[in-house]
Amino acid sequence: MTLVDAPATAMDLAEVCAYVLEKVGTAMIDCDRPEFTTSFIAAGLIAWDDCCGMLVVAPERVFRTATFPLEGADPFGCYQGLVAVSLVVLCVRCVPTLDDEGRPPSAQALGDAYGEVMADAAVAWNALGDGAWPDGWEWANESQSFTGAEGGCIGVETRVTLGLDQEQFCPC
Repeated sequence: MTLVDAPATAMDLAEVCAYVLEKVGTAMIDCDRPEFTTSFIAAGLIAWDDCCGMLVVAPERVFRTATFPLEGADPFGCYQGLVAVSLVVLCVRCVPTLDDEGRPPSAQALGDAYGEVMADAAVAWNALGDGAWPDGWEWANESQSFTGAEGGCIGVETRVTLGLDQEQFCPC
């Protein structure tokens, strides 16, 4: 599936996540960001098993909406036909830790590592907020939070809510 042909057919949740993963991954490459060693779609909590370069897209919630992006029906119990899909895009990188002799990393090394994850954050933010979504898709609620640093890992979670027509979502 490529970014160009993705909306041509109905998509299930995994395909929506794969589309977003490719969108952000392509933006990272276009912006000369360091390569991710692991890139995949997930569901539920994401294990940080490969924190030295991990890009993951996972759904957090799926709900119906009468007024996108708000959850719920209109006063008459009707929906506008959109399914809202809230996704988290996680970028994880390494940060230096104590060396073998128990010495902490330098402020410069820490600053450089944190700068890298902030650059990833900017690229993910711009990729998801560029408004370039397939026809019929809506987007809203973009936000970011930084997680970690634990065990030599730091991450940025970028959240976005997509609105997809019921006919485009869940092909069965």
